[in-house]
Amino acid sequence: MLPACVDLDLNPLSEGSSENWYSSQQEIEMSLNDFYRTEFFPIDPMDWSDDVTARNTTSAVQNGTLTAENGTIATRWQNLYKGIARALRLLNNMDNARSMGVAEASVTQYEGEAYFYMGYAYGMLAFHWGDAILDKVGMGLDEAYSISRSPKADVLAYSYECLDEATKRLPNSYSGTQRATKGAALAFKARIALRNGDYETAATAAKACMDLNVYKLHSNYRSLFTASWSDEWIFFFRGDVTLKKYYWAGADVLNCITRLSGGWGAQKAPSYELICAYPCIDGKPIDESPLYNPKDIFENRDPRLAMTVVPFATAYNKKVLDGTYDPKDYLWLGYEHNPAPNKTTVYRGSDGAQVSNTDSKARAEHAAYNGFCFKKYIDDSFLDNGRNGAPTTYPYLRYGDVLLMYAEAMIELDRCSQDVLDATINKLRERAYAGTDITYPRVMLDTQSAMRTVLRTERFIELAWEGHRYADLIRWKLAEKVYNRPSYFLRRAWSGSTSWDGDENSVSAEYRQLIQNWKDGNYPIGGVPQIDENGLADLSPMAKAGYIVTASERKFDAERDYLWPVPADDRLINENLDQNPNW
Repeated sequence: MLPACVDLDLNPLSEGSSENWYSSQQEIEMSLNDFYRTEFFPIDPMDWSDDVTARNTTSAVQNGTLTAENGTIATRWQNLYKGIARALRLLNNMDNARSMGVAEASVTQYEGEAYFYMGYAYGMLAFHWGDAILDKVGMGLDEAYSISRSPKADVLAYSYECLDEATKRLPNSYSGTQRATKGAALAFKARIALRNGDYETAATAAKACMDLNVYKLHSNYRSLFTASWSDEWIFFFRGDVTLKKYYWAGADVLNCITRLSGGWGAQKAPSYELICAYPCIDGKPIDESPLYNPKDIFENRDPRLAMTVVPFATAYNKKVLDGTYDPKDYLWLGYEHNPAPNKTTVYRGSDGAQVSNTDSKARAEHAAYNGFCFKKYIDDSFLDNGRNGAPTTYPYLRYGDVLLMYAEAMIELDRCSQDVLDATINKLRERAYAGTDITYPRVMLDTQSAMRTVLRTERFIELAWEGHRYADLIRWKLAEKVYNRPSYFLRRAWSGSTSWDGDENSVSAEYRQLIQNWKDGNYPIGGVPQIDENGLADLSPMAKAGYIVTASERKFDAERDYLWPVPADDRLINENLDQNPNW
């Protein structure tokens, strides 16, 4: 409204813009470097999936409250198209780069990175929205205000085309930095194809990535997520204390660590569904294996359970029963870890003292709401830096996932063989059991449906808490089953207001029953749930018995929620943008 605004320069020479940028090689490289952040490669929030139970609430994608005005959805749409527009401007300026004397090898690299981003972005648009605006040349504002969405098939085909162009131009690796590579282009193509149900393309791209012989599995599953470098990482984001930039668990330290170690008691915790998904060491699910002990849920389980979730000794742990239990065996971030509601004190590693167990409901109402804490990604670095962030790495795309993608594609194509299983799922299992005295349960070729069950369970546990589970549930059309069940917590009757050390007869009958349930070994799940053909546990009998309670109800509309809505603001300025069904 002020007169001075009339002469506003939309492209001031002192700042970068699409009109005066790309005038030097440095500016081109600055623009490319800026791609490598999570605004352009978004990470799905922790609480979108069923491997995490959040204390406060479910997310909008789980509880049926997502709308076309949702900020997260609108930002995803906006940033993907921002990235596409930037990539197109880069490509359109390559002749100018050549005229400036930029070496052809550098131009090839720049083109490869631009195509890489466009392939990724259009693949994500096809998966989340189906039909999408398809721009191959760089449209002007007038066209942007009137263009219609293109069919999903066309968007997906162009995603593949861009990733193929990137593969031709990008090197196998870089020295000392992370950038898009040939392997990343192939792996993203496999992921995009798999998410969109194109198993032939997924199999071909995943196998091509494997055949590069650039990547290999990290030697140890546990240390993969706390390492400073791994040959398993294909595309990743590394936390940095100096820059104060953190990712995933490293950016959410207080929610991820115990109260005794200075956190908030794992307010984002492993879900019961995840705990129940890990098979026993015979390879069988917990409802089929004679080795499963519901009174000591860590006994005889796939080693990845104790590498992903902080283990603790129940009252029926073998060492507790035979008197050889040593609290030092269960130290976690400096303290003996045991969230059991009758474990009122625990051992402190620094001086051997017994201290109040604020990670138990007996001492703190807001201790872990389901009795579990994540271990994956977490080490002593989470206690440094004032607990403001941890410099761990978030593996956006890793070689273990490529192996699982190849196995799944071959299973769905009904071309799986024992050789395929040995090169993929069995490699992951072998790694998981390395260093133990247990022979890993080798997966043997079976019917397609049986292999599908193994694969889906393996993805659940191998990729637990890595941000891919929501996409898996969407593409497998399982979200309507998972998200129409409640999430669960422990019963909240126990708290610091009533001591487990006192006279049990002085408390309520309900409270005495909780005490008895624990003594009977029914903590924290309370039985053996049935595991279905997708690796999903039915926890309703445990809730009916009173061992666990509903934390929150979830809701998913199968006629609407498998696709996201086109953001409302975009449709306000472009009347030719149609909406997805039932939004």
